[in-house]
Amino acid sequence: MSEHAWLEQAAPYALGALDERERTAFDAHLATCEVCATEVRELREVAGLLALGGPGVAPPPELRERILDDARKVRPIVTRAPSTTAAASAAGAAATAPPRVRARPIVPWLAAAAAIIVAVGLGQRWRSERDARLAAERSVVSLRASLDSSGVALATRDSLIATLVAPEVQAVTVTSSGPNPSARYFLDRRAGRIVIATSALPKAAPGRTYQLWGIETGRPPVSLGTFDTDASGRALATLPVPSGLRIAVTAVTDEPAGGSPQPTTTPILAATW
Repeated sequence: MSEHAWLEQAAPYALGALDERERTAFDAHLATCEVCATEVRELREVAGLLALGGPGVAPPPELRERILDDARKVRPIVTRAPSTTAAASAAGAAATAPPRVRARPIVPWLAAAAAIIVAVGLGQRWRSERDARLAAERSVVSLRASLDSSGVALATRDSLIATLVAPEVQAVTVTSSGPNPSARYFLDRRAGRIVIATSALPKAAPGRTYQLWGIETGRPPVSLGTFDTDASGRALATLPVPSGLRIAVTAVTDEPAGGSPQPTTTPILAATW
């Protein structure tokens, strides 16, 4: 029997409508099938709500008297003792007649079928509403994340514009060690940050990154942070400048991913302030 065929018996099993042989077989299947076990649990939860699904209705007070009146009007059935010959004939016929098979009452099955239909319908509706609610919650979370991301992007853009147009910001064009890369630095000493804009600077190799250094006269280089370019060789990075560092020279080197304590390669881009 396929897994889908077993699922067809989940509803009658949950409502107790299977016979003993079917119930025993389904019990054995449940021990190894989490899918059917989950379906039975959900259907039982729904079936448990059926008793509360409708308001209770009390019978009208006159119903008892009407039933008794109808019973009094029924013609009484007169029974006569059968004759000896008739009794013998009846006994012989009973002895030779095949045993009577007791008909299975249909009303309980109809009630079980109706309950199954209602339970399945309620279960499907519950799952549909649950899925719709989860989808709506995911949409709200995604929208909030998008709005938060947009807010951060706008704040970053505004901060960058403020740095580029501030009157106290120094700007220099950077010289490179090769014919192609070019860059400009914008140093805001008051805010303690520097913006580097590059073009035609190849993307760093796998496991490598670009590192910007601030060099004060007579002191070793200080790392200002790392950055990388996009596929077109462009980058626009805002990096912090440590308080008290009087930058005289800035330089960009190619370093291992995560940066180095001190430069390990020849500077690619350098500028004097």
